[in-house]
Order: sequence, then structure tokens, then C-alpha cells
Amino acid sequence: MIIKPNKLTKKTTPNLHLLWRGMSYSLLMLVVISCNDLNQPKSNVDITVSPAVEQLTIIESKVIIPQYGFNSGLLASNGDLWFGSNGGGLYRYDPTSAGFTHYTQENGLNSNIVLSMIEDKNSDLWFGTADGLLRYDGKSFTHIPIPYSDTSSIWLDKVYPIINPNAVHSLLEDKKGNIWIGTGGAGAYRYDGNKFTSFLTEIGHKQEDSLNHNWITSIVEDANGHIWFSSMTRGGANRFDGENFTQFMPEDGLFTDMVRTIFKDKEGIIWFGYKATHDGGFTRYDGKYFVNFNKTDGLCNHSVRVIYEDKDENLWLGGDLNPLCIYDGENFNKFSSEDDKNFNGILTILEDAEGNIWFGGKNGLWQFDGETVTNMTK
Repeated sequence: MIIKPNKLTKKTTPNLHLLWRGMSYSLLMLVVISCNDLNQPKSNVDITVSPAVEQLTIIESKVIIPQYGFNSGLLASNGDLWFGSNGGGLYRYDPTSAGFTHYTQENGLNSNIVLSMIEDKNSDLWFGTADGLLRYDGKSFTHIPIPYSDTSSIWLDKVYPIINPNAVHSLLEDKKGNIWIGTGGAGAYRYDGNKFTSFLTEIGHKQEDSLNHNWITSIVEDANGHIWFSSMTRGGANRFDGENFTQFMPEDGLFTDMVRTIFKDKEGIIWFGYKATHDGGFTRYDGKYFVNFNKTDGLCNHSVRVIYEDKDENLWLGGDLNPLCIYDGENFNKFSSEDDKNFNGILTILEDAEGNIWFGGKNGLWQFDGETVTNMTK
């Protein structure tokens, strides 16, 4: 059930000058285990395979909310749903049995904080955690260490674990099969299955220790095969064409330079969500023009942390303490259940194979079948 919509007044800003920043990093940072030497050549990544997890059993159809809730989700090609949590590990929902399976460090995870996830072209699942990268082949977890970043910084001590350069906050497999990794303070890496290449380490605001600590919270590939990166450390959005980077900032049309999420819809339009501001912010980019929306246009979520497009091409917007919001292309609508319950702090949204919308956050996990909202937690 959706309450009364708000009408929009669109504000269009031309892309007056794309700032070509030429941030092309050609240095390949090969993976090592040493904390201090990232340049020593190594032919293969030193991986560790976890114990088998076949002995796990399906738990009840509803789960206990992890202490800090849910923050990521994925619909796998086999129809299973996966949900990551802020300390409770991984949860897999099997629609056939209508039951959850719970995975923690005891079952092979390298961390119980699971921040991001994707499925690759081979149907393997990749999970970004607070302690690096995992690949799951359906039987066991493979630990793939990303290049280690030293965290002995007075400034990092103040902001850890929010800024943790060894944490993987975003993942993407591009059309060429490379895995792109966005970290919590060390920029981005491209992993070709053998080595890592480092990008975007010197983007954004320099912190008290005179370093950038670029925190990349989302990565998407557009219709032209260009890779987009968001930056929460005032680096705006950066687009990589395979050779060079173009940086987009507020003077180019973005609402702010603290970009929380980037999303590509079915028509190839790029959407941007931002960290909370007084008026909020949500941006549409068609390749030529930026269109910005805020609360004067009816935007009901002032901190857009996750964007999802459903089968009817509605955009669902969730984030932090703000209510779940739906944009139908003309109006923003605050989403509520039949009993007028609003859903605040939604950090993950996805659609299952049956067309049900699932959304979750710090307060729980829900399923919406188009009419009824079902609480999937207890």
C-alpha cells in the first residue's frame, strides 16, 4: 500500500564541462601477504579454501534479526536469495523449501560482516566482507586476500571500522569477466583472476593524516561498458572508459560530492544517491544532462543508500533512518504496509523470481507480494 504521491518539479542541469581528470593508474599492484610491500611480483593469488559447508541444515522460515541488521542482498540464478548482515554472517533463503540457511565464520566465512555480493558468469558467488573477499562455488568458500593496507593511522583509529581499507564494500563483474572491488578506504581494485590492479587511491578529500582514504561504496557498468565508481570521501563519481577516468562533481551536475550509491536502470539511465543532507538528493543522468531531485520535488528519502528497479520499472529507494520510497518516473511515494507501518533504514532491496520485493535493514527483513508485507524475522 502506498500513500498519497507528491508531485515533482524537475530541475535540469546541463553537463557544462566534464572534468577529464585523467586518473589512469597503470601500475599493477600484485597481491602479497606482506603488510609493507605491495609491489613484489607474485604469479598467483595466495588463496585459502574453507572447510566444506554441506553439513549445514535449513533453519526455520523466519530468522532472528542480527544485532546490527541486514545490509546487502542478491538473487542468484538458481532462484536462491542471499542476505548479508552487519555481524550475523550470511543467510540463504531457498524458495523451494521456504527456509533459511545460516553461514558464519564457523562455516567458512572470513568475517561475519558481509557488505556486498555478486554472482559471476560461472554462477560462483562473490562476497565482500570486513576482512576481504570470498568466492563460493556452492560447496566451500575460497578466501582471496586483497592487497593489504596498513591501518596504523591516528585518523583511522577515529573512524574505524567505518573506514576500513581492507573491507570490500562493493563488487562488480564486468563484461570481460574482471571482478571490480570497491574498498572502505583504499580505492578500487580490478581482479583478473590472477592479479590485482589498483585505481582511484588519490581521489577525494585528504584527511587529517594527509591521505585520501577513498571509500568506494558502489560500482556499476553502463551500456557502453564504462565502469562507474561512487566515492563517500568527497570524490564524487568517477567513470572509467578502459583507459582514462572522468570525474563528476557538483559543478558538473551532481547534488553533492559524497555519492553513496550509483545504479543503472533497464534503459541505461544512471542514478545517483547521496549521504543525508538537509534537503536530500537524488540524481538522474542520461549521458547528457543531470536532473536533480530533493524534498521540494517530493523526495521522501533524504539519504539514498540503495536503489532498485522492479519489473514495472519503479525505482525503490532506501537508506539510513529515512522511510522506504518509490519513484514511478513522475512521483515519489512513501511506502507503507496495510497497517500504515513505514519502513525506515532499508539498506538492501531485491526482487525474487516470483516478483516479490524483499527489503531489509537494521530493523528486519520483509517480503512484499504486491498486496501484503510479510515479516521474515522473529
